[in-house]
Amino acid sequence: MSLFRKNTDSVKASEIIKYKIKKNGGRILVSSVRGNTYEIRANRDGKSFSCNALPINPPYEYTVFDVMVETMLEQGGKALKGQGRNHRLGEPHCEVTTLVGAIGKHYAGKNEGEWVFDPIFVLAAVLEWADIAHNGRGYLELTPSYLMKRKNQNI
Repeated sequence: MSLFRKNTDSVKASEIIKYKIKKNGGRILVSSVRGNTYEIRANRDGKSFSCNALPINPPYEYTVFDVMVETMLEQGGKALKGQGRNHRLGEPHCEVTTLVGAIGKHYAGKNEGEWVFDPIFVLAAVLEWADIAHNGRGYLELTPSYLMKRKNQNI
């Protein structure tokens, strides 16, 4: 039970989202900016999640959300989503300062010039569902409530 309590007080996006999904029976529905609905399911390993719109193996781990939050924090709380479908890592619209570029480099370990998978439409919806970031068209911005939680914990 103490592990549960620790996660509710955490400011790490990965822990917040993992806790909230677990609290919802291991399954949630999120909506994208365009209004598409996606089902997110917690995996049995306790560190990853699945979504039929993200058919990758191995599945994304919750730590991908920490990379996204760190990228937004480095840019004052807001970052462009980027476009990994049409651009390689390091090219305009897929720079490391974009969320897609940051995921490609810091989560997936890709190098400049390599193609990256573009999961942003689902991941952004999860961050919004968790009240960590506002999912805008082309950008994500950390919510005032999330920033206040970080401030209250002196982070």
